[in-house]
Amino acid sequence: MDKTLVFSINSVADKGGILRRLENVFIYVLLEIIWVFYAGFTFLILPFIAKTKLKGTLPDPPFILCATHVGNFDPLFIVRGTGRYRMRAIYQMDGPHPVIRLLFRAFWRFRVSQLPELRPSLNRRTMSEAVGHLKRGGTLMIFPEGYWAYEKKLYPGAAVMAHRANVPVVPVGIENGAVFRPGIAPQPFHRVVKRLIRDYRHCGRVTVHFVDPIYPKNRLEEGEDVDRLGRSIEASFNKFYRRFYNIDGPVWEKRVDVER
Repeated sequence: MDKTLVFSINSVADKGGILRRLENVFIYVLLEIIWVFYAGFTFLILPFIAKTKLKGTLPDPPFILCATHVGNFDPLFIVRGTGRYRMRAIYQMDGPHPVIRLLFRAFWRFRVSQLPELRPSLNRRTMSEAVGHLKRGGTLMIFPEGYWAYEKKLYPGAAVMAHRANVPVVPVGIENGAVFRPGIAPQPFHRVVKRLIRDYRHCGRVTVHFVDPIYPKNRLEEGEDVDRLGRSIEASFNKFYRRFYNIDGPVWEKRVDVER
């Protein structure tokens, strides 16, 4: 091959690599700027919308906070209550608003999807990165009911990560939250925010409950242990929902479609 042509190809490749690195730096800085506003809102503004009260204690890290998902601000109350403003979380990026997806990425970083064109590669990569984060001593917040909690089903991700990282799951119950309602997705973004603030101001105070951790049993085969953890999470969630809202909790169904 002509040396000039080889040089041209390498130059284009080098420029492409530099542009990708610059793009990654730009995205990182943007996400960090958004996160600063998120932390500021959670620390300074959230208490004026609704107070946060905690009941129960947490184990030493690492652990997974596996929380009920009754309303949009649930993660903020958990972060506010624990003081873990850099805590990562798993979030489903299939929601209706692009702005919200960008905000979630800045706040919590670990994305998953139920879309067929994204799920296989994205969820597998996220699973690996989240397990690595836990093994390095990190904490992780997961809402196993997914984006729409009123569908009343539990996804297996929290149980799978707990088994693979060998860390406990702490069930978390949200009391007196602003409950999700079907049909809110088509609303414009500003109306959703206005409704949320109004609903939470009406709540006045949200209590975040921690119960005893559920520890994985790595001597068990993964599928068996994941099913055991999932059923334990289901039992805890049912107690939360019946006690706080007088409704049935989500249902655990043993699954085999977990990304590896």
